[in-house]
Amino acid sequence: MKEAAITQSPFVYIPGRNMNEKEKEELYRTRIDESYRPYTVIDVLTKVYRRNFKNDLLLYVGEHLKEFVMPEDGWSVSRIWVNDLQTIRSESVFFQPVERFEIDILVEGRMKFEFIRRFPSDIKNSGSRKVQLRLRYRLDLRPCALTCHFVKVILTEEESLQYQDAYSLPVDKYLLPVMGADDYQHMANWIRLHYFTEYFGLDVAVDPQIWVERLGHTVKYASFPEEGVLGEFFFGFGSADIVNEYSGERRRDNVDPGSILLNIQVKESPSLRKSTLAHEGTHAYLGKYFFLLQKTHGHEYCSYMCKRNSDNAKSDYKSPLERMEIQANTLPRYLMIPEMAGKARAMKLLASYGGKRSLANMQRLVDDMASYYGTTKIMARSRLMDFGYNEVRGILRSANGNLIPAYYSTLQKEEVYAISEKDAIEEYMRNPAFRRIVNSGYYLYVPENGCFCRNEPKYIFFDDALRPHLKRYARENMTECCLVFRETSENTVIRLINGIIQKTSYGGRGRKKIQYVGFNGESPITEEGKQLRRQIERQMAEKATLEMSFNDMTVHLMQIRKVSVGKLAELTGLSDETIKNLRNKSGIAFPIREVVAVCIALKLSPIVSESYINKSPTKFVDSVEMRLYEYAMKQWYLEPLPVVNRKLVEAGVQPLTNLVDGYDENGIKIAT
Repeated sequence: MKEAAITQSPFVYIPGRNMNEKEKEELYRTRIDESYRPYTVIDVLTKVYRRNFKNDLLLYVGEHLKEFVMPEDGWSVSRIWVNDLQTIRSESVFFQPVERFEIDILVEGRMKFEFIRRFPSDIKNSGSRKVQLRLRYRLDLRPCALTCHFVKVILTEEESLQYQDAYSLPVDKYLLPVMGADDYQHMANWIRLHYFTEYFGLDVAVDPQIWVERLGHTVKYASFPEEGVLGEFFFGFGSADIVNEYSGERRRDNVDPGSILLNIQVKESPSLRKSTLAHEGTHAYLGKYFFLLQKTHGHEYCSYMCKRNSDNAKSDYKSPLERMEIQANTLPRYLMIPEMAGKARAMKLLASYGGKRSLANMQRLVDDMASYYGTTKIMARSRLMDFGYNEVRGILRSANGNLIPAYYSTLQKEEVYAISEKDAIEEYMRNPAFRRIVNSGYYLYVPENGCFCRNEPKYIFFDDALRPHLKRYARENMTECCLVFRETSENTVIRLINGIIQKTSYGGRGRKKIQYVGFNGESPITEEGKQLRRQIERQMAEKATLEMSFNDMTVHLMQIRKVSVGKLAELTGLSDETIKNLRNKSGIAFPIREVVAVCIALKLSPIVSESYINKSPTKFVDSVEMRLYEYAMKQWYLEPLPVVNRKLVEAGVQPLTNLVDGYDENGIKIAT
């Protein structure tokens, strides 16, 4: 029995229809704070068009019986039924007409037949077999049509949509293309061939403005209240703050489907403008079937807002919106920097620098490739990595919210030197192996460069404020001196707010996963390994000279630093009486926070601090709070104690003392 299909979305727009003002207002209205789960192909077929896969299969079998069973002479089929029909997946391919988009639904079950022979007497028999086949449906995805028809049953793999075209690009259950590195290159070639015929075979930069116009989209400038928004693609009707590019006048206006809005700020940067246009054009081109599928059930995406995001999403599973963003971040570089010509130009440029893959030459290569093809430097860097220039991986990286100085890297995909200290602390809390390395004191975190580097004069220098910095030699030889991490990203939160798809994250930050991989230069068979071994031996000897009581050590360390009782009390926020007790009274279980505060105030090296703590009547216990105190003692000992206390407060633990940068002695934040 066939059920009537829902053939029109409540949000359908019929061209040429005259609407009154109220209807227009409703058409352009955006929803308020709506979380949304996209529909799959199977959702649309079963919930919107009310298709029943078992009924469609039985109806087809009844009309095409000979395709499924051939009874023996004298026998006929009296009854057919299907048991345990399971839906496995949907299958389809890209590059189909919108008005005739076909989809295969792969199903598996057991088909049973009842046979009857009428002569010489009624005799019944039965048989069954397990079947795996495809049900083909044809959708008209045009908003003014929205129809669905069952076409036929596909019995063999060779008749499937994906098999019929060996060069087809498969789509997933949301009708988004499934793309690997080769697919991006093929797609870029296709677009250049069909939309830039005048450039075919030429090593020239394509203009994304021409592409989006030939796709039929309009481009406008706008002002966005959200920070970091570069552009927005409107697939449905909406509204935005449009900016006149000549006069700068801003006004709220309705936006029609097919519009691309660029942040007015990108107008001043030709490379960023082109990259953003290519990004939005990719959303429009690769996401068209996805958006049309969503329109069929009335929950319409108004627009797709794109924010600048430095994190590369790389987890195995992605939500459809995340994969759309990945594709829009990836395809533009393949489109704007062609493969063969791009490789040849990179080789030619590097040869003109002398051919050596040094940090300076890699930086120059990124700059020159970006300049020639009119892209951003980040896009040029990514394309060079596609071409095998891994050495550019350390250029234009960020950590702790800032761009860091470039470094020479030969790491593999997903391996990094530079991470934020917040991510490092999370890995420190989780990973005992990494905690042992950090606690050794041989590696120091350098915030400016976002890396853990061997704490040696060969690699690190300190400025007048005792802030550590990597030397040029270290940045050119990271394999000698820095710890390696593997950085991946997990799924982020996607919400639909006011008709705009926004990509947000938990706690205002990306859900990155950082894992310590290892450290370089530690092998005793290398010269660097021997140097590290000698350094360890020297520090162990220094530690051995400090075999004295806790009270004696306090006195001795204060004498070395030339710090009086009053001065140490001022540096730590502890009372004079407490400092005197640390010097003179044995057997008192001083709070571990006070002992750590003294270590940091005296700027004791990690190995000396460890010896001092070991002599203390109080020791670290296994807790989150204690691990953070231990990290602070090992990594922040060159910072003023109030700054360390602020970092601890921001990490959600009690400060060592009441001296907290930005807070008064009562813990009240000081207004700035």
